[in-house]
Amino acid sequence: MSPKSNIWLLLLLFSPLVVIVLSSFDTVFAQESEEYVIRRVEIWALFYRLMVAAFVVGAVVQGAIVYVCWRFRESHKKNKAREIEGV
Repeated sequence: MSPKSNIWLLLLLFSPLVVIVLSSFDTVFAQESEEYVIRRVEIWALFYRLMVAAFVVGAVVQGAIVYVCWRFRESHKKNKAREIEGV
């Protein structure tokens, strides 16, 4: 892998983690001193946010799998067996 592709891979892997951490800080810093945070509600809100992220990642992975299967199917015009060079 080239260094440029490694950077994109790291960015792709760590960006959801950064978004989750920053979105959890929003709840902490937005509360007033006399108000209480109901942990049960915040836990369910975090659960639903993570479920949405999981469905989005799943949809992207499924789309990539469909693309690869469609692109490299046997009946594709450009996917013909080539002669081995040097034999």
